[in-house]
Amino acid sequence: MLKEMGTNNHNFILHLLRLTAAVLSLSTTASAIGVNYGTLGNNLPPPATVANFLKTQTIIDSVKLFDANPDVLRAFAGSGLSVTVTIPNGLIPSLADVGAARGWINDNIAPFHPQTKINRVLVGNEIMATLDDNLISNLVPAMKAVHQALVQAGINDIQVTTAHSMGILKASDPPSAGQFWPGHDVTVYAPMLEFLRQTKAPFTVNPYSYFGYSPQMANYALFRPNPGVHDPVTGITYTNMFDATLDATYTAMRKLGFPDVGLLVGETGWPTLCLPGQLECNVENAAWYNSELVRRSVDGVGTPLVPNKRIGIFLFALFNENEKPGPITEQNWGLFRPDMTPVYHCGVLRSEQPLAPIGRQGGRKTHKGSAGGATPAIPVPAAGGGKKWCVAKAGAAAPTLQANIDYACGNGADCKPIQPGGPCFEPNNVVAHATFAMNSYYRAKGSLDSTCYFSNTGVVTAVDPSNANCKFP
Repeated sequence: MLKEMGTNNHNFILHLLRLTAAVLSLSTTASAIGVNYGTLGNNLPPPATVANFLKTQTIIDSVKLFDANPDVLRAFAGSGLSVTVTIPNGLIPSLADVGAARGWINDNIAPFHPQTKINRVLVGNEIMATLDDNLISNLVPAMKAVHQALVQAGINDIQVTTAHSMGILKASDPPSAGQFWPGHDVTVYAPMLEFLRQTKAPFTVNPYSYFGYSPQMANYALFRPNPGVHDPVTGITYTNMFDATLDATYTAMRKLGFPDVGLLVGETGWPTLCLPGQLECNVENAAWYNSELVRRSVDGVGTPLVPNKRIGIFLFALFNENEKPGPITEQNWGLFRPDMTPVYHCGVLRSEQPLAPIGRQGGRKTHKGSAGGATPAIPVPAAGGGKKWCVAKAGAAAPTLQANIDYACGNGADCKPIQPGGPCFEPNNVVAHATFAMNSYYRAKGSLDSTCYFSNTGVVTAVDPSNANCKFP
């Protein structure tokens, strides 16, 4: 055991040495890597300080915002960093009208462009996971209207796309089986991909290997040495979940006739702190995962299926954000603390040396008996011998339950049964749908009691919530 852990530590240092060599060879004009810049914290530095820090201290060359905050856009003027802005989900139905889209562009883009290098607009975030028919049916029309509004405003250098969770795929294992959900493949994805092809914009996905983590597949999820997973159709042996997920998406796009549309990774990362029992969340795992993504972005590598097609990557996230809703995990995805000291080293600082990951107090992180290596990340199952389920608490507010559905369905839960026509669609109300989604998320995360918190709106029960038509896992 000690030998294995010592080997992991040795491999990690070699991993960072290779990364540092790649970063040092990076020219000032080469593309580096992007980061998601969230602002849900009461202790975060001012946007102007952030812009200067990114420009002068890091190799990060682009940021993605979850809104179009004018203070942030103003602060990034003249920085040279590319900025992606996001239109809130709730505005999508109204922005399907070109006139309304033109008003949004006039208010949110035109006053800042081109002084601020806005290069992309995301129309909503993970819309398909909301299961909201009104949002879904208006998504592609809104994307087209926003693009038309940009052209009418004389702005021709901003792409329009939207970000998807990986729940858009009906199948992804092996990657050659990649397929979008039937129905939406023709009504949503085909016209969307045609629009993206015409406008030369990328199809944007949020692949989180963290949400596919299991103790058995830990090395596969984290880019560590492993035997790999063989795809018998293509003959490719995949050595990491990230590549496999992207190639499954490429395959789904090819099956619809769009092999030429590029991919963009809108979000991916690894948290450093979770609730008790979720030991996969630690600085070692986060440093290993994100340093490999930095290396790939710097090197400009593609995937095994499309090796020569560069894929842009936005790490999630820039800061730990202490006001993010949800479990404590949500507040601990940051590369940096609010005082702009690194949570761990992953190669984004220009002055960064190839050190082992740093702990929360700044010292190098070690574990007793581990020879400095990472403690194996093995989840602890919920206490008790009988089967348990995660259900919505009585009296929980409907908006909170809807947020639980959005979070669970976008982060590993199997929400197919509560889609229209699914065995658990009825009763069609937010309590029933939230209970199914929350339980599916709870089951996907190893049935840990800690994963049923949902901002204190979930409760673990020994009473099976299934009914005659809907069987809960």
